[in-house]
Amino acid sequence: MEIMEIDDRAKNSLFSSRIIPWLIIGIGAVLRIAQFIYNRSLTEGEAALALNIVQRSYAQLLKPLDYAQAAPVGFLLLQKFMSTLFGLSELGLRFLPLITGIGALFLFYKVAKKTISEQSLTIALVLFAVGDHLIYFASEVKQYSSDVFIALLIIWLAILVFDKKFEIKYTMLFGFVSALCLWFSHPALFVFCASLIVIYIYALRRPQWSTLPSLLIATMLGLASFLANYLVTLSSLCKHEQLLTAWQSSFMPLPPTSLSDIKWFAYVFLRTFKFPVGLSIYELLLAVLAFLWGCAIMFRYKKKIILLLVLPILLALIASGLHRYPFEGRLLLFLAPFMILVIAQGISDIRNKIRHQSNFLGIALVVILLIHPVLLAGYHLIKPRAPEELRTVLEYVDENLHDGDVIYVYYASLNAFRYYHDRYGFPIEYVEGIESRSDWTNYYQDLQRLRGNKRVWLVFSHVATHCGVDEERLFVSYLDLLGTQLDAFKASGSAAYLYDMTLFSIY
Repeated sequence: MEIMEIDDRAKNSLFSSRIIPWLIIGIGAVLRIAQFIYNRSLTEGEAALALNIVQRSYAQLLKPLDYAQAAPVGFLLLQKFMSTLFGLSELGLRFLPLITGIGALFLFYKVAKKTISEQSLTIALVLFAVGDHLIYFASEVKQYSSDVFIALLIIWLAILVFDKKFEIKYTMLFGFVSALCLWFSHPALFVFCASLIVIYIYALRRPQWSTLPSLLIATMLGLASFLANYLVTLSSLCKHEQLLTAWQSSFMPLPPTSLSDIKWFAYVFLRTFKFPVGLSIYELLLAVLAFLWGCAIMFRYKKKIILLLVLPILLALIASGLHRYPFEGRLLLFLAPFMILVIAQGISDIRNKIRHQSNFLGIALVVILLIHPVLLAGYHLIKPRAPEELRTVLEYVDENLHDGDVIYVYYASLNAFRYYHDRYGFPIEYVEGIESRSDWTNYYQDLQRLRGNKRVWLVFSHVATHCGVDEERLFVSYLDLLGTQLDAFKASGSAAYLYDMTLFSIY
């Protein structure tokens, strides 16, 4: 009997009850729907992509995007279609991510049943269902929720190829669907290549020559799809200087040449457990131990499975070293289910070993791993995440706007303001703020353009705070020197200030 299997007593426990997985999936769906129907404002990043979807035709979405955005062309076209069906509202633009987010719950269950032990299954499902980032990005206009769904779909099809002993129709299905997925998800390439490598390794160990033609066709389908996609969209992304500069710190140092480069690997390894997996500092060390133990135990007993789960991580890391894919946060959300599966298997095996000495300690380890993610999900069910509630601020401005009022928009709020501009009765002309993070005195000079106006609204969201100063506070300090504050309104991550700029003091 393999160590990955559980004993008869465990089979009759709550961990293996047939109703529990579907209950967890239902809870996960409710958490995602609750975040969706909260209908928070678009963030600056969401608005930038939404503007491309709203302002462009289907054909124009094949060209490089405006506002320093990047997204798979298939995803963009599907989002355009969804917005045509459901309107250009926030909910219409987020409907596709919600559907893929909920669909990923069912796919994760299918994959988990094929990859980890029955006792580990419940732990994995809980982590996936309540994962903070998995819930949040299921109501984000961008493609990250779809990335998770597609990654799981490709892995599930690869497992199906093994289960069906490389039957031609299943191998062809894997190749065809994967080739199609490459147009809808950038990291799908890593999952497809990883799956293909593992399939070839096991197909060639005991060559069955009848299976090779279908494998080669599946490979050629994927290769042809990637090359076509590269010529249409990816080639321009590889040369996008603004994106490359923005993600510079997220590329693996290749080769590492200093101590700081070595530290990069340790820092990034630990960071992935927080984002994208969604764990906190409280259970971080336990999760790392469980992941490493899970890798070791699965390599011993399920080499094929651990290769399928870990190779996409390594391929994404190599791509980052080649400056082709940032190894960072939301762009790695597609790896979250793979890491969760390994963590769940690791903590389950540790529990099984410990419980012979102390059943309480074994259960306590599982509780420690799950308690914070579960509580956080419960909290966000009551108070959904809303990082930048600019819409609420603009509603207040609209209600209090007078004829002749001037609106100044902070530079990092411009895309979100443009998205909401036509929804409210704002003047066609507004003042666009400048970006000057390297020289803050330029902000003071920029604000002097507003002198002489009786009523000036200054709108802030997505405020930079990581460059040594909170820029909103800096702006307010400058404004207090240049004018008199008449009103202020704040919402989560956003604010508006009304100033009389006809009188100002000189310090």
